[in-house]
Amino acid sequence: MLLVLLGVLLSAKPAPAAKVFVPCPQATPEWTAAHERLVALDAKLELLPVGADGKPVVAAVRELLSSRCFELSREENEPVPEDVSLLALKDWWRRGGRTWVESYLELGKPGVRTVVLPPTMREVVMRDTVKPNHRLAPWLCAVADSACVKETEPWTVRAEASFAANREKEAKHLASIEAADAPGEGFSPAFCEKAARKKSKRWRYPAWRLCLSSHGDSARMLPLTGLRVPSEGWLVLRGRRGHYSFCDEVRAYHLGTGTAWVSQSCSELSLYEDAERIGQVDVKRTDANRQARVAAGTVSRDALRELTWMLLLSDELDGVPRRSAIRQPVPEGFAIEWRELPDDFTTVGGVSGGVVWGNTGQTVLRWTWFPPERGEPLSGELTWPEASDPADDHADELVVALEKTFQAGCPARPAPVDLLDFTRPTPVNQLDAPEGVSQVQDARVTALREWKPPAGCAVPGK
Repeated sequence: MLLVLLGVLLSAKPAPAAKVFVPCPQATPEWTAAHERLVALDAKLELLPVGADGKPVVAAVRELLSSRCFELSREENEPVPEDVSLLALKDWWRRGGRTWVESYLELGKPGVRTVVLPPTMREVVMRDTVKPNHRLAPWLCAVADSACVKETEPWTVRAEASFAANREKEAKHLASIEAADAPGEGFSPAFCEKAARKKSKRWRYPAWRLCLSSHGDSARMLPLTGLRVPSEGWLVLRGRRGHYSFCDEVRAYHLGTGTAWVSQSCSELSLYEDAERIGQVDVKRTDANRQARVAAGTVSRDALRELTWMLLLSDELDGVPRRSAIRQPVPEGFAIEWRELPDDFTTVGGVSGGVVWGNTGQTVLRWTWFPPERGEPLSGELTWPEASDPADDHADELVVALEKTFQAGCPARPAPVDLLDFTRPTPVNQLDAPEGVSQVQDARVTALREWKPPAGCAVPGK
């Protein structure tokens, strides 16, 4: 029996060694052929219109990445999904996808030891790519409708510039926090190198590369979208602005004519001074000092439409872990090679995150857009007067710009009082408004309903 068992063991095939993936040497025919394929694919992708069938070129990119000189790319977990849209692929390619693919050929050159981390694919929110019941579906451009997309390009450029400024402010804030809490202890390439050196030599590069991959220049960005210019309907803003000095407001703007209605009740917080209630709000005195007013006139239609566009897209912002390609030198002594990882392989990842901040001067406004022809209203909330969220922060800037264009005068449209019954204000901090603001807000709507035009002012439809 022992001899039989020994014979079986001797005849069994040895376990195959795990395949090791390494750069393709430059001085080989396969490197030259791979380079030619990449150049041809790059030219094809650049010329292909976004409305074309993207499946063949997506398949070509995936096939290229699986070929010998690019197979080291498996260190990234499917950077080009099989079902990715052509629009997303072209955007990714231009933001650094091509640089990442080409880096595997660069690694085949003598002395090159710099890896590239690819950018993250962005979401596509277009009429062709969303479900029919998507909240914005009726107002989205088709992917191939370049004229529709182009209409809002200046707004997109301004939004991206504002987002970049927000990221810079956030980065400075985060750096100051890290410096104060734990100088030198946060994530860095050196952190990944230190963690990887604890592994055996064969696993140092994979551990280092995985650690780097979990870090990036994370940001919230607009999706790849084409939202038509919202040129009709009403935009309503409701809520409290201000803290110690404040106004409870209802504002209604007509996108077609620029008609503006503003109903306000303004006051300052009156605080108790006796020992038992010191610092608490005296509601009666605060309300007794209120000054109410209704103003009518016009605002810039272009500014109003841009604000509405931004508010509609604010819930569609895409969290992108890595906005662009990142280059990083490989640490000395790390062999650039990748092998299939065992199930129990562990590594330490970097932390990608942002900063969420606030202050006592912030309030929350509710916005509602009523499309024309009694379409389903869309609504959301906006942190005022500044926010850590880039969409809210940019929308705040657009609100300020819009209100600077206000000119008092005879309105071209009556206040949409019937629509206002379908809106509601956001709550106010209970310390500032112990009894809430519902009654005040209801009174603001009533004031609009009871408004009488001055002499010589005839409001159509009123």
